[in-house]
Amino acid sequence: MAHVFNSDILIHEDDRREARREFPDVAFALENDALADVFKPIDRRANLSKARSRRWGVYSVLLATAALMLAAGEMLYDDLPKNQIRILAAVGVIAAIASVIIGVFGIMFHERKMRWLADRLTTERLRQFHFQAYAAGAAEILAGAKDEKAQAQYLAARAVKFEEFAKGLLADIDDRLVHLAHEEDVGDGMAFEETQAQIDPNDPHLNQYFAAYEKLRFDRQVGYFDHVLREDKNFWKHGPARQAQLIGAVAVACVFAVLGLYALIFMGAITNVEWMKGPMIHVFAIWAAIIVLTARIFEEGFQPNREIERMRRHRFAVKQIQTRYLAAKTPAAKIAAMHDHERLSYHEMVHFLKSNYEAQFIM
Repeated sequence: MAHVFNSDILIHEDDRREARREFPDVAFALENDALADVFKPIDRRANLSKARSRRWGVYSVLLATAALMLAAGEMLYDDLPKNQIRILAAVGVIAAIASVIIGVFGIMFHERKMRWLADRLTTERLRQFHFQAYAAGAAEILAGAKDEKAQAQYLAARAVKFEEFAKGLLADIDDRLVHLAHEEDVGDGMAFEETQAQIDPNDPHLNQYFAAYEKLRFDRQVGYFDHVLREDKNFWKHGPARQAQLIGAVAVACVFAVLGLYALIFMGAITNVEWMKGPMIHVFAIWAAIIVLTARIFEEGFQPNREIERMRRHRFAVKQIQTRYLAAKTPAAKIAAMHDHERLSYHEMVHFLKSNYEAQFIM
């Protein structure tokens, strides 16, 4: 099944209908219209900023590649008319300057990248607030499952807390991004205090309460990582596994091309075959080496291998906590595992931000 992004926080009506059907007594705590209203436009802007940032990063690298290849192919242009040589030289200079302006000085993509990271920080903190409220409010949610008045009280208290949280988050999100990207001590990210609520282990709604968290938090998160890490057969996907596979294949092919072309040059020198040791073979070998460099820069910009390692490590950690969660014999032990998972999610978000904050498309 195709993974539906953001289905865990129920911002899509289809997801809400499914949750109401599967968890009818606690569904009120799984929906948050105020959070969804803040989340949706920021999530859309984050996706757009990411696409534009990476697009301009790619342009920067391709322009640099074109400039280097034009310079390396100089010996092929000796017989061309001077006007054509001037045109090629002008194209190379323009490509090089444009690449430096975009890549080194960050024009066109640095600001969009920072906007993407700041917006992604916002959406993930909103997601974390949603589930931290659910974990911290176990007693109130279970009371609300039995009584409409208790339900209304829980929702009202959560609304006040969310308004305060969102206001503080949006007020200084850019400064928070810089702090998280550079500081080692970033806290635990918990918006609610972990209390030892007295919960009746025989509460008829308890299984529903825990089943909702397991499906929407544990299962959906593991499902997301499985989705992103799969090696799709399509030519290009945004998933890091496919990116790493394609970039690696291009780099390896070009390395073999360099070796093969220089083998031809050596054979030409031995056998005195002119075309084998001619300038075209030399230029092709240099071009292949430049493409290897380009692939390396794309790897640094997209950082697919680092993303793969980060996601695999986090998926393993999530599954460990989920195993402890499922094996827990008391409600308190399960809720403690929920809190541990929320802290883990926060620190994983910080690792993601640090990694992408440092990534650059510079050649």
